[in-house]
Amino acid sequence: MTGSLQPKNGVFYMVINTKTAEGKRKQKWVSTGLTVKGNKRKAEQQLNAFLTEYGKNGYSEPSNVMFCDYMDSWVEQRRLKVQEKTHETNTFNLNKHIIPFFKKTGLSLANVEPEIIKAYCDLKLTECRSPNTVIRQYAMIRAALNYAYKSRLIPSNPCDFVEKPKGEKYIAEFYNADDIKALLAVFKGSAIEVPVLIAAYFGLRRSEVIGLRWSALDLINGSLTVRQKVVQVTQEGKRKNIISDKLKNFSSRRTLPLDDKLITVFSEIKKQQEYNREICGNSYCTDYLDYICVNKMGELINPETLSRQFSKTLRQNNMRVIRYHDLRHSCASLLLALGYSMKDLQEWLGHASMRTTADIYAHADPKNKGKMIRGLTSALSTE
Repeated sequence: MTGSLQPKNGVFYMVINTKTAEGKRKQKWVSTGLTVKGNKRKAEQQLNAFLTEYGKNGYSEPSNVMFCDYMDSWVEQRRLKVQEKTHETNTFNLNKHIIPFFKKTGLSLANVEPEIIKAYCDLKLTECRSPNTVIRQYAMIRAALNYAYKSRLIPSNPCDFVEKPKGEKYIAEFYNADDIKALLAVFKGSAIEVPVLIAAYFGLRRSEVIGLRWSALDLINGSLTVRQKVVQVTQEGKRKNIISDKLKNFSSRRTLPLDDKLITVFSEIKKQQEYNREICGNSYCTDYLDYICVNKMGELINPETLSRQFSKTLRQNNMRVIRYHDLRHSCASLLLALGYSMKDLQEWLGHASMRTTADIYAHADPKNKGKMIRGLTSALSTE
């Protein structure tokens, strides 16, 4: 196998010379994704790496499979390797965004080049409400093409030569202690009082709140263990609740303490559920007897209904509207204000890394900054 560099449309291409099984000479043009101006050395390095890799291990000529067909099969292949919600998101992005764009190009897997991926990202940045949505789509395409590269279906991953779209830094919404007190008073006695209380006190994710079981609570020793979740996905055209032991990450499986007040609160909730079951008789749903967040008929509270009802109730009571998930952020912000460390917060929230915690909440604690400016004022004072 030999190769050389050739400019084409202002971009360096690797011209690869190979021989077929019959001994016939064959030439393959592979884009480096590098513009001609100022990139000759990088292009030479890429050519040498390509020749080293495929000269030693052999290069499989890619099939003529269409890129859209390949992406569809890749998403389906990943179904059992990812969580249900991730698969649903992948399927949505594929059918709503990726296939409609690339189907018009008529490109095969082998002919997808950096320029077309960049064009896709540029277009989607103008169409999608959030750049972070485009980043997820780009990451999905990159992962699929990386698998194709490792399977020797393509000589390189064209995404390696495309700059990742820039996202927006997420700024979480917070309620302070007074806001949360008012919130709990507003939701007292409502159909979603229990999941609101749990999110406010423990900062659990919505899926973790709905998946919380009585068997995960120790009302004698005072502890609550997060070990299950409930998410809603579309299956066969219908929205269904999926109960799963696969949490977001390893750190999500955690045990949190209950004080005497909360032990009493949960004991009262349990008594109320037992009373509801008694008065409803055979009409009471017995499928979720071990679940904490059920309605008066024993049915599991719908996650999406919970979020909608939460925002609706806030508007009806003229309160600042936040998302249900922002109760998690509010809990974290309050813990920081009480003087707990980022490490404490990471463990409480079940983040996989300290970086995640710091990225979201580093700006949320005005108390330390207040101490800093007072210290500077004192140090620099001339009085």
